[in-house]
Amino acid sequence: MIRYLTAGESHGDSLTGILEGFPAGVRADRAYIAGELARRRGAPGRSARQSAETDPFEILSGLRGGLTTGAPIAVSIKNAVRAVPEPSALPRPGHADLGGMLKYGLTDAGLVRERASARETAMRTALGCFASLLNAGLGIKASSRVTSLGNLRTVTARNAADQIERARRNGDTLGGEFELVFTGVPAGLGSYAHADRRLGARLGAALLGINGVKGFSVGSAELTAAGGKEAARRPELSGGIDGGVTNGRDIVLRCAVKPVPGLPGGAPSRDLRTLKRAAAVSRTSDITAVFAAAVIAEHVAALELASALLEKFGGDSLAEIKPRVEAWRKRTARSINR
Repeated sequence: MIRYLTAGESHGDSLTGILEGFPAGVRADRAYIAGELARRRGAPGRSARQSAETDPFEILSGLRGGLTTGAPIAVSIKNAVRAVPEPSALPRPGHADLGGMLKYGLTDAGLVRERASARETAMRTALGCFASLLNAGLGIKASSRVTSLGNLRTVTARNAADQIERARRNGDTLGGEFELVFTGVPAGLGSYAHADRRLGARLGAALLGINGVKGFSVGSAELTAAGGKEAARRPELSGGIDGGVTNGRDIVLRCAVKPVPGLPGGAPSRDLRTLKRAAAVSRTSDITAVFAAAVIAEHVAALELASALLEKFGGDSLAEIKPRVEAWRKRTARSINR
């Protein structure tokens, strides 16, 4: 089973991540990792901070000659922006500020923001790149697309740019939805035996753990509107997972992302020291997080799929795992209803 932990604050020196249980023999493509971090950083609607960050990363352990060794992988990403904001007892509505301050007895919302910030997702993206490389070596590919943005139900590069600029001028932010598709996933990953082993539930936990993600579903948006007869004729609508187990079809996942709560014009709040009402103003927030969240989602979901692959097929190296996956594909190919 793959496990990972991250540490670090938004304006601290660096982010740190440890990936455990990862097999040996997977080439750590540094250019690919840098490119995926750039996709996250440069997604439409990002804040000005992203032009300052370059996400220089180091792989500190778990590699020899560019290949993973089976030992825990440690990664570090340096922060360029390190100016910690002045202490404030004013929580920002919609963020983790209020709940975190009450939970830990804090009077500085910044202590919550530093860890709860979406900056941490840079590390989850980096660690997820290793899983994406493993999955690709086993014939599994991921892609994502934004399917709605604000009131747009058909999203193009042009109308998204217009919508984002309009929100920026109005001092507003946008939510939306994205779709994530994995192709080439073998049948039989996950389990129906216990709720916490169902792959859909595990993927849901990973994706709902991304900052701003408020909704998750498996399968096509058409599934709930279809009758049972139509669903039976079109098994692809169920999104590649039935009863918690992959069925050999493409996995289709959908997530809803809320509007970014940080508003340049401020949102009504209350100072927890004075209990006076005041406006919590944010001048560094994204206009929308949905495009960046889609990139992050590819990689956190890849970690869950890679873990499910290792549970199903075992093996401590890519050379050991790959023949097992290929033999399984041949064995099950004729049984998969396409």
